[in-house]
Amino acid sequence: MTSAAPEGLSKGAPDPIPALLIGRLAVDRSVARPGVALVAHALATAVELNVSTACRAVVVIALTSAAGVGWQRFGFQPFDEADGIDLYLLTKDIQATL
Repeated sequence: MTSAAPEGLSKGAPDPIPALLIGRLAVDRSVARPGVALVAHALATAVELNVSTACRAVVVIALTSAAGVGWQRFGFQPFDEADGIDLYLLTKDIQATL
């Protein structure tokens, strides 16, 4: 629903906003580098989806606020600064992330 989304996500978007949801993506710290590959693959998939269908953003539900900070290193922005676990990254900004 566009009325509940931050302006950066909702501006000019259809209602409902098409997005790719990553519910939970966790990687054991002992194999952290493959985790980066998983994120890169998910983001590349979103770009491909945006070409064939509409995919305005990738949405992540982080397990904890600390995990949310980790997603922010990839360029994700929190929907609400207070909780920091629901985050999004616009598809148009993914190239800069990759």
